[in-house]
Amino acid sequence: MPAMDYLDFDLQVEAEPTPDTYKVSVLASPKGEASGQMTFPFNADALENVILKLGRTRSGIRAIGSSTQDVAQKFGSALYDAVFGGEVGTCFRRSLDAADAAGKGLRIRLRLEDAPQLADVPWEYLYPSGLRQFLVLQTRTPVVRYLELPQPVAPLQVTPPLQVLVVVCSPAQLATLNVDGEVQRITTALAGLEQAGQVHVTVIPRATLMAVRRALRAGEFHVLHFIGHGGFDDAKAEGMLAFEDDNHQLNMVSGTTLATTISGFESLRLVVLNACEGARQSPQDPLGGVAQSLVKLGNVPAVVAMQFEITDEAATVFSSQFYAAMADGYPIDAALAEARVAVFSDNNDVEWGTPVLYLRASDGRIFDVAGGGRHTPVAHQPASSGSAPAAPAEGGGVKVVPVIVPPWPGGDGTASMRQQAPAGAPQQSGPPGQPSSGGFGGPPGGGSGGGFESGGGAAADHDGGHDGAAGQQHYQPPGGSSGKGVKWVILAAVAAVVALAIVLWPMVFPGSNTASPSPSPTDSISLSPTPTVPTTPSPSVSTRTLPPVRDVGTLRALQVPPNSSITVDGITPDWQWQLVANANHQITDTASTATADVYLMWDEAALYLLAKVHDKTLLEPDPNQPLKAWRGNAVVLELGPESSRLKDSDTVRPQDAYYIFGLSPAGQPPVTAILGPNARRTDFNVLRPTRGVQAAIGRDNDGWILEARIPWSVTGLNGVANGAMFAANVNVAERQQAGFANLGMMSTNAQRTLQVRMHPRYWQGLRLER
Repeated sequence: MPAMDYLDFDLQVEAEPTPDTYKVSVLASPKGEASGQMTFPFNADALENVILKLGRTRSGIRAIGSSTQDVAQKFGSALYDAVFGGEVGTCFRRSLDAADAAGKGLRIRLRLEDAPQLADVPWEYLYPSGLRQFLVLQTRTPVVRYLELPQPVAPLQVTPPLQVLVVVCSPAQLATLNVDGEVQRITTALAGLEQAGQVHVTVIPRATLMAVRRALRAGEFHVLHFIGHGGFDDAKAEGMLAFEDDNHQLNMVSGTTLATTISGFESLRLVVLNACEGARQSPQDPLGGVAQSLVKLGNVPAVVAMQFEITDEAATVFSSQFYAAMADGYPIDAALAEARVAVFSDNNDVEWGTPVLYLRASDGRIFDVAGGGRHTPVAHQPASSGSAPAAPAEGGGVKVVPVIVPPWPGGDGTASMRQQAPAGAPQQSGPPGQPSSGGFGGPPGGGSGGGFESGGGAAADHDGGHDGAAGQQHYQPPGGSSGKGVKWVILAAVAAVVALAIVLWPMVFPGSNTASPSPSPTDSISLSPTPTVPTTPSPSVSTRTLPPVRDVGTLRALQVPPNSSITVDGITPDWQWQLVANANHQITDTASTATADVYLMWDEAALYLLAKVHDKTLLEPDPNQPLKAWRGNAVVLELGPESSRLKDSDTVRPQDAYYIFGLSPAGQPPVTAILGPNARRTDFNVLRPTRGVQAAIGRDNDGWILEARIPWSVTGLNGVANGAMFAANVNVAERQQAGFANLGMMSTNAQRTLQVRMHPRYWQGLRLER
């Protein structure tokens, strides 16, 4: 059937000075202009929860009418009502009627440049209750993120087949992708189009950035389809893609760099960034930033980026139907609409909303395909790892670009959410090219086990397993080591199996480790905290060279609701389940398997801590040595006054302390200790009274639960109120099987290593919120 033509409904959203308030303007439509004001209907926590639920594609049954679809519908309805209220909604409904009367569709072109804080909102789930259907599931109402640029985009004349360059990357430092499986999935999805002569696929199975550039020089490609990993650089607030270097090591490439690399090729009109493993773990969408850079700087008229993980089945359906419609000459938004409906029709509840279209071609036409308009149905072929793609027509078939590389590291195609290096890869505690230092002072006769007790302050630097070649490019955060500050999310285009962990704040690679006493803290995402507690910085006594301070995030504590209370009993139904942070950043040389989901709440009397520890081996600390409670399975809260105005070299203050809660035998209270700094401020080894502190332990099939209440009067901290800022980190420790020695430690703070343990400027912020 012929592709639908569209009229445009240009909708601009602009941020206003009042928080969460936006001006909404209809700049052009079949029924003229209109304007109104919107109050964004979701706070940060509510939006976070929606994103996590919509991205949970592998954790439950995917079926129409599921609870996940109900979440999408309620979210989309509230978002639609907020944006399309008043005269904006009236203009939209009249424009729909006008488009219907003309036999055309209505393309909703979202312009969000003046409201960047809304760029990561999943607008694809807009749901007008009156129409009883999601907008993007109707081919007549596609939703696109429109980026208007001065240069008009004329469609490229294309004689079939459509040339697709598939780029697969799986660098050694990240969870291994089954490269052969990924290639087979995409080629299986497009086998029917290959046979029909509509699409031709060329694959670079282990792609470096220069290999992509060479391929684009060597042939005329229309589409670049990336399969691999991605992440988010906090320091630059920029999405990244994980390419390989010549030695299969990690080369993080920003959207700006990729845009420069692929610019200048007139035939390249579309980039597809497809995600399936790992998914998005926070409101920040790493691929969204890459997509915008490619459109704005790389002269790419259109980019389709996956905002959530996508299952293999959905990816196969999407790819086959999307490329079929493109080969038939459909405008890209119409082709995407066809693919969305195909995914929905395959008994899939919400994955049709995963693709996001970034567009600068005003009418969506990026190709003018010779003979386009004849619709060629493509049967959905299940992507089975045991079946090969159908044989292509003679002279066709998938072309694999040879790449001369060393032997590829083995892997079974599965991915660990903790981002462990694949078997056989060099073990290292930091990203490639980053010298990592020794961990906590180890037990006598053992390795660097990761404890808190004082042992020499020097750290022995080692290579970290990196063997990069000269001239290779590695992502370097400003002033820091490679890979720091990057929040990882595994992105695989038509991908394999994922172990989905629901984590509020994104995963961050561990920072460098150094030897010294004391617990190691938390990871999170801090937002330039404003101090509320006046403190006198302690003397800058350190003579060591300290790393640059990075923005690793702010922990958030939610106020206990009025007329509610929290009972400290190791049972959790009285908690609000907004995930604040995940203690999963290794900060010792030895690898612990214990991680923790961390929740914080507060009232005028106390700070409350809940840690759900994931650890199958439960080993208590020595109950007779509370100073060393961290040596067993334990949770450590580091807490002190707000620290953003301190110098990097300023040492700890009198109010800074470690609150340590060690695992206890069933039915007994935890081993509890509060450690303050000594007079020289060189270590936390002064035992403080724990009177008033309450703590309880619960156990479940996944590990154990710590629940604690720490009175503000015990902390010595002042200024407790909504918006108050403090400094904090949360760590989880694991004990070795034999003896009371520490096996390792994970933290919520990726930069909180032992090298900086006595310098609160490196701690995370803790903000009290309602």
